[in-house]
Amino acid sequence: MRDEAEKRIGKHYPKATLPDGTEATAIAWIWARTATCPNPACGIEIPLARSWWLDKRKGKEAYVIPRVANGASYKGGKRIEFEIGHSASGPLLEPTKTRQGAVCLACGATASQGELRDQAQDGGLPATLMTVVGEGNRRRLYLAPNEVHRKAAVVEPPDDVPTELVPTNNHDVDRLPMYGMGRWCDAFTDRQLVALATFSDLVSEARERIFKDAVDADIPSGSRHAVDGADAEAYADAVATYLGLGVSRVTDLSNALVVWSNSRGQAVHLFGRQVIPMAWDFVENSPFARAAGDLSVSLKSIANSLLTVPAMEPVAIVQQADVRSTLEAKALISTDPPYYDNIGYSDLSDFFYVWLRRSLKTIFPDLFSTLLVPKKDELVANQYRHGGKAGAKRYFEEGFREVFARARTGAVTDYPITVYYAFKQSDSDEEGEASTGWETLLDGMIRSGWAITATWPMRSERSGRMLSVGTNALASSIVLALRPRPDEAPTTDRRGLISALQDELPEALRELQQGAIAPVDLPQAAIGPGMAVFTRYAAVIEADGSRMSVRSALARINEILDQVLNEQEGDFDPTTRFAIAWYRQHGYGTGKFGDANNIANARNTSVETMVRAGILTSAAGKVTLLSPTALPDEYDAKRDDQISAWEVLHHMIGALERGGIDDAAILLAAASSRTDSPVDVDLVKELAFLLFSLAEKNGWTQDALAFNTLATVWPEIVDAARAPDSGQNEQASFDLEQN
Repeated sequence: MRDEAEKRIGKHYPKATLPDGTEATAIAWIWARTATCPNPACGIEIPLARSWWLDKRKGKEAYVIPRVANGASYKGGKRIEFEIGHSASGPLLEPTKTRQGAVCLACGATASQGELRDQAQDGGLPATLMTVVGEGNRRRLYLAPNEVHRKAAVVEPPDDVPTELVPTNNHDVDRLPMYGMGRWCDAFTDRQLVALATFSDLVSEARERIFKDAVDADIPSGSRHAVDGADAEAYADAVATYLGLGVSRVTDLSNALVVWSNSRGQAVHLFGRQVIPMAWDFVENSPFARAAGDLSVSLKSIANSLLTVPAMEPVAIVQQADVRSTLEAKALISTDPPYYDNIGYSDLSDFFYVWLRRSLKTIFPDLFSTLLVPKKDELVANQYRHGGKAGAKRYFEEGFREVFARARTGAVTDYPITVYYAFKQSDSDEEGEASTGWETLLDGMIRSGWAITATWPMRSERSGRMLSVGTNALASSIVLALRPRPDEAPTTDRRGLISALQDELPEALRELQQGAIAPVDLPQAAIGPGMAVFTRYAAVIEADGSRMSVRSALARINEILDQVLNEQEGDFDPTTRFAIAWYRQHGYGTGKFGDANNIANARNTSVETMVRAGILTSAAGKVTLLSPTALPDEYDAKRDDQISAWEVLHHMIGALERGGIDDAAILLAAASSRTDSPVDVDLVKELAFLLFSLAEKNGWTQDALAFNTLATVWPEIVDAARAPDSGQNEQASFDLEQN
């Protein structure tokens, strides 16, 4: 398929010509959308570049140098031309695209974000070629564009491209129509449309060749895969299905919304998260460069995964159906349910569906009978489909209760069902902060007769996503185990629930802290053990005789969480207790000496002691707590006379940022293996959780990110510190085990 496609359309992907006249494979073309300068005396096309950097890696530095063609006269259709620079100091010019809009390189006029949107909707935003990326000897070659490459991209799009409309009322995809891309085909360049149409059509051609080869090998024709065939027809359908999936995977890297990572020197696929963002400068990958965007690369990963599938009886039976009406009795269930209104799965799926349909509609006529993904029965709280916010909430809640009630009827008593949850969503009302998604999920379970019997955090995302703070994606999935609540389950009152929570939740939270959970996820993870207490009762009765709501129970759980974190302060050394109290009030800012002295005296220490310890500065009646970046790089935890958990944590953050996990591991092993006053490893991690909570409540995002990052990779740090080749002695490893 790849080679046949190259015969047909390879002429549209010319080689890159190097400065010495030799040629190299062009693997990508980097474009910038353009907008017309609003200054009538100028009118030049502004390249909308978020950054001029192409590669920031040491020794490989490269960036775009934009120049106004033919001098400083802007009038009369002048344009921006591009060169490539390689100085380690980087580009001299600021990017043209900012959050506020765009700045003209020629006259300095600004176009607001609204003006850009208007231009996009009036006639679209054309694109200008900034860079050709060639494949060099173990490095990228960044070349200035020329007419050969500009003209090669000008092709006639196919007649039968996906012209279906992109929804304008779903925040996951509405950036496309907002910026002039109202049809799904508008998310691709003309050259990409030609390539994807060619590959999609080749799926059918390959399918016929596969069928012929199978028949020639004396395999009976049989019947098609869609009617449970098992011979040549079904075999050809099966292989063609994987080929179609390969083409579908290619679209993730072959669209006009893929961006270039200047820290890695490569294209970044579109669906890094469940949303389609706007891309002002974008990458067009070559489908024939044996790199990202090449069909052979996409198919290789599919083929490799198939090698791990056991070819043994009995084969699985796979069905797609509405669980509300088709869930079988005695089913063993493990589910990752939809998260209220967080993700518009069906609208996002249309991006891939329009190409899958073209490739596979003859193989799966029923599945691809509609032009776009069916959406009416999707179990998400979409207010545009269900008469507003109240109607969407009612539809989702009723659907959830129906699902769990049906599961309860046919539950397998020997095994629990497991429910994954990896989303945090908070809404504010007169009762404070609440999680609508969690509340609805838990309410559906409880009302249907389920009790939570266990909960685990489980790392389910790539490490690159795990260091984000302030987003709605959890680093860990929270896995709930549920069993049918006994019919004879007791009731209790509000006081009884709070008493049970106070008895059981602190230990459960400590186990979560010492497990794989990240600080950013702790409030969500705490819901599991807290709701395990709440759901063991048939009802919890409030003082007025009403049943306690899930929202009220969640509020009680969060109160206990705050209590536990605050009570943990008493476990720390005096220096750390002072630093926590000061950080709670001032962060790494400056405060009065008198206030610091009072806090220190109350914790049996002194400001002078902590100055000598190196965690703060005191001068001219002012005291400042030192941040990790303000601490010296050189630190010997074994020889520190006044070591504290605070000091170890902050030096570990610096070591992690400078040298990664190994450097942080060396420091931790040294601190825990001291012959005099070894540092408790668990307390250092607990301190990261506590400080993350304080930083998040105060809106100190960078601080929170640092604490969350360290705690998230804590298991790797401990493993590295225990490793025989970590540079630590046996005593250090033994002490880590004991801690």
